[in-house]
Amino acid sequence: MSVSVTPHNLAEQQHWQQLKPWQHLQHWWQQQSPARLQQLQDELQHQLRENGTAFSPGQQPQRQLDLMPWLISEPQWLQLESGLSQRHQLLNAILHDLYGPQQLLQHAIIPPEVIFLNKDYLLPCVNLTGKQPWLPMLATDIGRNSAGNFCAWGDNSRLPAGLGYVLEHRLAFNNTTGELNAGIKKSQLAGFFRRLQQLLQQGYHGDNRQKTAGILTHHKRDAAYFEHAFLANYLDIALVHGADLMFKDGQLWLKTLSGLQPLQSLLRYLPDSSCDSLELDAAGSGSAGLLQSIRQQQLLCVNPPGTALLDSGALLPFLAPCCEFLLQQPLLLPTVAALWCGDKQDLAQLQANQQQYCLQHLLSGKQWLLPQLNVAERAALWQQLLLQPAAYIARQLLPLSTLPVNSLADSSPADAQLPQQTGVLRLFSLLENQAETGIEVHVMPGALGRVSANGNALQLTDSAGFNQAFKAKDVWVLADKAHAVSLLQSAKQQVTLSRHSGLLPSRVADHLFWLGRYNERLNLICRALRAALTLLSSSEPATQQDAACLLHFCLQANGSGDSAAPAKITAAQVTLESLFNTANPHGVAAVLQNLLFNAQSVREYFSEDTWYVLDKLQTAVYQWPALSAQPQMATLQRTLDEVVLLQTAIYGLNNETMSRTQTLRFMDLGQHLERALQTCSLLQAVFTHRPPGDALLEALLRLADTLLTYRRRYQAELYAPAIIDLLLLDDSTPRSVGYQCASLLRQTEKLPALQAGVGLKPGREQRLAMELVALLHQLDPQQLFDSQQHAKPDLSLLLHQLQQLLRQLSDSITQSYFNHADLSSQWQSF
Repeated sequence: MSVSVTPHNLAEQQHWQQLKPWQHLQHWWQQQSPARLQQLQDELQHQLRENGTAFSPGQQPQRQLDLMPWLISEPQWLQLESGLSQRHQLLNAILHDLYGPQQLLQHAIIPPEVIFLNKDYLLPCVNLTGKQPWLPMLATDIGRNSAGNFCAWGDNSRLPAGLGYVLEHRLAFNNTTGELNAGIKKSQLAGFFRRLQQLLQQGYHGDNRQKTAGILTHHKRDAAYFEHAFLANYLDIALVHGADLMFKDGQLWLKTLSGLQPLQSLLRYLPDSSCDSLELDAAGSGSAGLLQSIRQQQLLCVNPPGTALLDSGALLPFLAPCCEFLLQQPLLLPTVAALWCGDKQDLAQLQANQQQYCLQHLLSGKQWLLPQLNVAERAALWQQLLLQPAAYIARQLLPLSTLPVNSLADSSPADAQLPQQTGVLRLFSLLENQAETGIEVHVMPGALGRVSANGNALQLTDSAGFNQAFKAKDVWVLADKAHAVSLLQSAKQQVTLSRHSGLLPSRVADHLFWLGRYNERLNLICRALRAALTLLSSSEPATQQDAACLLHFCLQANGSGDSAAPAKITAAQVTLESLFNTANPHGVAAVLQNLLFNAQSVREYFSEDTWYVLDKLQTAVYQWPALSAQPQMATLQRTLDEVVLLQTAIYGLNNETMSRTQTLRFMDLGQHLERALQTCSLLQAVFTHRPPGDALLEALLRLADTLLTYRRRYQAELYAPAIIDLLLLDDSTPRSVGYQCASLLRQTEKLPALQAGVGLKPGREQRLAMELVALLHQLDPQQLFDSQQHAKPDLSLLLHQLQQLLRQLSDSITQSYFNHADLSSQWQSF
């Protein structure tokens, strides 16, 4: 929500149009009250939180987006753009040479020690890309030197961190400060992302085969992971892990429910050494065969392994002569003063000005901020340096703390009144080799602005710092001409209509399946806890024992190994504190965390509304420690009500927004399987250990939301066989086991076939579902009880058989669709 300060008369409109952009920004800022500015700032943070990229699970937000953007004038931007375009071409040519003919080494333009002592120079990457561009994507950190001119601090190619943040920041501003956006004309970002999308979708092949592109990420659910998920969702490409990929027939394949699909292009967010466990690091989390797939031009990697040589900063002292040698041009965008300690003059300069430099070891990648070291530490480091000076590079620390925070390019009278902070821009560019026009570089008309009050520029340029707390700014490049504002645009030719929902990676289906299971597990546990709290309010010993029965079920539901019968446990022994203790792996908090883990692993498959509900559910995690410390019945009831409502809303929103494809099917399978499994366990806890009292039977009907249905059928008569018929056998009751088994049968019939020529023969999953339905069909509930309404052993045996079949069905789905255990199978599309 944004406040409008749009002028209401023609004279005021003309006045606003005559204002310079920085004046317009200042005028808008002055129009807002402090309360309004705080409200807008909070709304920006809310936008980041909804996207799930601002913080790691269980932690507070790590990134703050400032309401004051950076403005860059069009002339200043043209200067930056030309410098970055040349720099991108130069670095691409340097990589081609260093991993190819090595003329730069032969002509002593770059000392060989700088390359061969560098841990980021990878011999397996020699001649990796052939004649294709070595550096399709580049991120460059820009600041100002002591003279106030733009200069490049360093480059980032192996992990172009921040690309998703730039997009997210602009979308957050568009949704929050609409009138400010309308008043200041600026270049839009969609054109750059459209080019990136086209580059990834094109790959190396120009045929009509289905293109599969992906973002290769790590397994951790940190802020970087959510940035990758946000970017993958926006570009409409797959977010993949190394385990999702398989090298076969000379290329990489993506494991999907519809079989192995060739991977055409990849944006890599793994360190170089982790990308290929065969040729690089065997302990890496990437995929064996990635390098070979690139060599054979079966995979376009927009930041192939080996480009981390640029990130080390080792080439910075030599860029100017390299530019003269390779491009026959002077370097347009200067580089921060950098020294190679293998040169005696550079070493002497470093020794005389140690307070101004950051030192980096090429063999280990370790960095030292020399001004922060004491005399003894600096002396010890210097002795270490002298043992092998050729293995060290020094970069001058930029005096960025003298820059105003609201405009990196323009100086204005308002700047003197603004606080001074350290600031760095990260700009992104794409390089394409066009057959008609040759090499073209496209620079994104915007950037990621990062500021810090402590004056540490290194933390702002190091990609590892993106998981640290920092303050971000949206960067606006001023322009009068219109630009595209969305990836979606009118089609210029006829489009083939399709209802294909895209490929579903097996790992994603696995997460969706377990998301359904944990969501339903949480639902039943919370419902049982609410019922138990009501029973605990009674002073009757029998009712207290009934509550202990339900609490025992809650402990067992998430895998507790306690097999003691609830009749032997008192309510004091099975305490609420253990259920709400965050350290308990079988408690409510553990279920909720597992649910969130699986949801965050498939962030790109959820709508914004669904993620908003998940965010609200995640907020509830922080309430568990307080509830565990001082459990109060009223507070517990309200919290449980909120959790049940929120996690039930997840299914409601997904059923409204997700297409009826395998994506939703696997989540439904998990939900129905878990509800059937836990309901059997609940019925076993209630009926098979001791005869249940009326209070427990009524609580059972309430927690299953079937009390009204039961009353319509039987009025006020609590009859055990009737309850079993309703909750176990009745396939028209949404919470009965019979209903879940019938749903499982319908869903397994629509699973993708695993073998060619299967025809109408049911798969193992469908056969297990049919066996579940047959086991319940035509069963007389009267035969499960004696004349005193006490459960016979047959009921316990039946519930045990049902649970065994349900677990077999779960294992079968996992083996068939998630593990790719039978690799010799011929897969079919669905």
